[in-house]
Amino acid sequence: MIQPFFSIIIATYNSERTLEYTLQSIRRQSVNQDEVEILVVDGGSTDRTREIAQRYGAIIYSNPRRLPEYAKAIGTSQATGHYVVRMDSDEEFSYCTQLQDKMEFLKSHPELKVLIPNKYSGGGRKGICGIAAEYMNILGDPFSYFIYRTKVDKYHTYRNHVISEEGKYTIMKFEPGDIYPLADSATSTLSLDYMKEKYPDIYASIEFTCKAYDQIISDTKLCGCIRGDDILHNCSSSFKVYLSKLKFRVINNLFHKEESGFSSKEKMSDRMKKRKILFCFYALFFPLPLLDSIRLSFIYKDVSFLLHFIYLYYVCVQIVILGIMKVTGRECKNASYGK
Repeated sequence: MIQPFFSIIIATYNSERTLEYTLQSIRRQSVNQDEVEILVVDGGSTDRTREIAQRYGAIIYSNPRRLPEYAKAIGTSQATGHYVVRMDSDEEFSYCTQLQDKMEFLKSHPELKVLIPNKYSGGGRKGICGIAAEYMNILGDPFSYFIYRTKVDKYHTYRNHVISEEGKYTIMKFEPGDIYPLADSATSTLSLDYMKEKYPDIYASIEFTCKAYDQIISDTKLCGCIRGDDILHNCSSSFKVYLSKLKFRVINNLFHKEESGFSSKEKMSDRMKKRKILFCFYALFFPLPLLDSIRLSFIYKDVSFLLHFIYLYYVCVQIVILGIMKVTGRECKNASYGK
């Protein structure tokens, strides 16, 4: 038995529709499979999720809190690899040498402790993706789009931060106060060895799990990205389902900041705090979101982006309603993954 290079952590809950595609894409990878361990952390599925995970040789753990951030923390505590790769149960690797590329990049640049994927795109699995899929894959949500000013891929979004390029391999540098890349919603790679050495007492805690990615970039100032390292997303994103995802994110940000990526990011960047305030003015001035919707539909050649302003004002309405609930002392919890 050799120590695996990668520990792939997958949070699941009734994920039978997409999990097999995820696991197939891992088992198709060209690296020696002894270099890979798969940890499926399940939130109490009642479908065939666990059966599918067992069939692909995954190690299964239970997540009594169900929500994905807790699953990542549990997986991190049990992982034995040098690096942890966080995947969602509806994600796939897009080509067979993806893990090999990551391994070679990390071995040749030991100063890198974080890798982010280059692009998030639709998996195209029949009957899974909906009208909001491409919008969510590229922009995430209206708030994230405004904060990060996301372009079609991470390389072009953060091109000004690139300090080294060797073919498709790029290294980015971020100074204190910069807005770090958004990668929590996509497959990211973190050095478990570094986390154990630097943060031995908290590396697997829920609080650190939510900020680990940004904390490591803050420590090292570096982040790696491989051009073409794209993740296929088999998201269930009909209009109705996407609205539930948006509400899920608002609830986390208002009521469960320890489970919210933005809360930890905001503490590290004054620019993010300022953009959060500007977002309110952006939303209040109706013509701007409407014009942005038209502009985005032209840029991405997809009429579904015309719904941008509807998504934005839905988020604003939820912030007001849920904000009143919080001020009046009422509690609101997410019971599932926002699907």
